[in-house]
Amino acid sequence: MSAGDSRRAPFRTEKSGIAYGSDDGSRQANPSNAIDVFEQTNGDGDRFTDTLPALPIPGHGTRDPECGDDVPRFCADCGHVSHVGSTCYSWECPRCWKGADRRRAKAVVSKLDALRRAKESKRPGWNGWKFHHLVLSPPDGFAVDSDDPLKRTLELVKEVLGELGVDTGAWFYHPWRGEDGDDRGFWKHLLPDGDSQDWTETREELSYSPHFHVVALSKNVDGGHVTRAVEDATGWLIERITKGDDSNVSIYNEFDLARVVTYCLSHTGVRDGSNQYGYWGEVHNFVPEPHIEREADAWVRSVSVNTLGLAYDSVACTLERDKLVTETVEVPAEKVNLGAAHGDGAAPPGDETVEIEEEHEVRENCDGRLLDIKNAPAFLTDDDWMADAEHADDLEATWAEWRERIDEEPDERPPD
Repeated sequence: MSAGDSRRAPFRTEKSGIAYGSDDGSRQANPSNAIDVFEQTNGDGDRFTDTLPALPIPGHGTRDPECGDDVPRFCADCGHVSHVGSTCYSWECPRCWKGADRRRAKAVVSKLDALRRAKESKRPGWNGWKFHHLVLSPPDGFAVDSDDPLKRTLELVKEVLGELGVDTGAWFYHPWRGEDGDDRGFWKHLLPDGDSQDWTETREELSYSPHFHVVALSKNVDGGHVTRAVEDATGWLIERITKGDDSNVSIYNEFDLARVVTYCLSHTGVRDGSNQYGYWGEVHNFVPEPHIEREADAWVRSVSVNTLGLAYDSVACTLERDKLVTETVEVPAEKVNLGAAHGDGAAPPGDETVEIEEEHEVRENCDGRLLDIKNAPAFLTDDDWMADAEHADDLEATWAEWRERIDEEPDERPPD
């Protein structure tokens, strides 16, 4: 996957279109358009000196003294109060960068999946919209003429992706590759895990090799001959990451999407406290519905155990409660027939068993949503909720203790 050994080839003088088959039938792609974008901007590589920035990666800043202090959250169903370590969500914090990754991954995944569902809903049934994991690597010595080389290069990348049939998605800028590898395990063990870590020491394990990861939503990606022609002419390596030599699948499902996004965010360059990632095309301003955000949150939390080394942090109340449940069970027909004389009905003639509904209590996790303590007033002022919530008194006492520390209280409950 590395482009470290790629070299600029002589420019082509003849560039022809390529026809190929796809899920939508025959398509025509012309690599000359993408080649022209890179050639016209970078020329022979000797004219410009503005290179992509060698930014630090997450977790190499200062930890706030309050990071990790216990803060309360409560169950929206039963009112039970639990505590978690506070998180500043700074990309530079050696403790909280993982929380920032998980939070941003939820946003990226929910926007992408919401757009996919919207596109497929326009025509019921499978409509061919798929997620693709792409990597674009410039040749050695790549430079542009710009006060902001990253912004200028992103403009090129988006333009070239459009020529490959990719019009929307999320991008992630990676300034580095590992000296001895670049897989998920390498980054997971290299990045800070709570303790301060000196950037100069981490830097010794890395090789400056700027490239872009892209998670795209598209029916097709014009690869193969097209991307090889671009690489031959410009030195830019464009790869579609798949599951292996025998698989053409790039991203299997929603959990795999969450896995790719959390990985891409984990070692994106950090500039002025901000992780260098973003969106382009239709997904940029697409707003997911709350239920899709909750689903994406669950996918991200599930995979973060492996991709980030984060302990699984449930968003549902785990307090055990007695619940009344109704189950359908089979009973001997004669037991039902005993009630026939009293108007309870009887089993059909010849049946040995019949199905009836029974109610009984079971002990299960509450599974109510866990909310930040700042949301407490919207529940404490609801008389019906206060009457039904088993642990409303606990929430009331906790809010009395914490209300002075809360800067802003929402006017309404968060949506279900």
